[in-house]
Amino acid sequence: MNDTPDGLAAGASPADLDNIVVILSRTTEPMNIGATCRAMKTMGLKNLRLISPLNPKGRTAYSLAHGSEDILDGALVVNNLMDAIGDCATVCGTTVRPRQLRKDALLEPADMAELIVDHSRTGKVALMFGTERTGMTNDEADICRYLSCVDTAPEQPSLNLSQAVMLFGWEIRQAWRRAGGQDDPHARAKKPQGQLARAGGSARRPEMKVRHPHRSTRMPTQHELDTMYAHLATAMTAVGYSDRERYKFLTYLRQLHMRAGIVNWETHIYHILSRRILKATDQPRFTGLDNGVKVPDEDPEP
Repeated sequence: MNDTPDGLAAGASPADLDNIVVILSRTTEPMNIGATCRAMKTMGLKNLRLISPLNPKGRTAYSLAHGSEDILDGALVVNNLMDAIGDCATVCGTTVRPRQLRKDALLEPADMAELIVDHSRTGKVALMFGTERTGMTNDEADICRYLSCVDTAPEQPSLNLSQAVMLFGWEIRQAWRRAGGQDDPHARAKKPQGQLARAGGSARRPEMKVRHPHRSTRMPTQHELDTMYAHLATAMTAVGYSDRERYKFLTYLRQLHMRAGIVNWETHIYHILSRRILKATDQPRFTGLDNGVKVPDEDPEP
């Protein structure tokens, strides 16, 4: 007897809405925070993080969070981007502005929702929204593996923040249902319909096709990636890269990793390279960032 839910491949972990984190960056209108909480709860999302918000838990926010006060109560308030995304393996963003490096790589909301739900099987996934007036900064967009833009009328191309959260939340819920997610254990999940759903689950995530003979394979967290890039930046400085050259190089490298994918044990390649450069140039050993991630003590086995 096959007990695997429709839309879930044998042996695969189930999609988990609890692994999806909504992030609002530098929100200026408390009412949008409250309305976002209501939109999230309506679509089954529970985890909210706020970066440097204005009055996030005042009367205005609570008045708009009617019926979803628990999400507002539990919202994590932080002061910087890395504190919001550090434990997430994948970061996704929403934008209304074309981005120079990514303008031809913007996903439809339904397609990004398919990827978000797929990534939720193995770790935390962040869905980030920028400030109301200007959206995400370039630095925030650059750290996103996937970006999506909503098709809107040119006369009014920008959605209200909570409307955008509702729209993406609805797409995520539909993708979750197609992947076998069920609120009612007796309900029958919808069959996959989207373009990416037909691609066959993790088959559209090439990094998860690699396996190490002695190590588990998972997506690195943003804290782990940040440590790797910082180690490489330190080594680049030691061999004469300027600040501008280093920033440009690492931006392109990050984009490459987001297109092709990178898994936890592959980050060791960069740690090995960086450590040997620092040793060859008689520079101090890189000991890591203040984020709890340890730099490997010695070269890992191949």
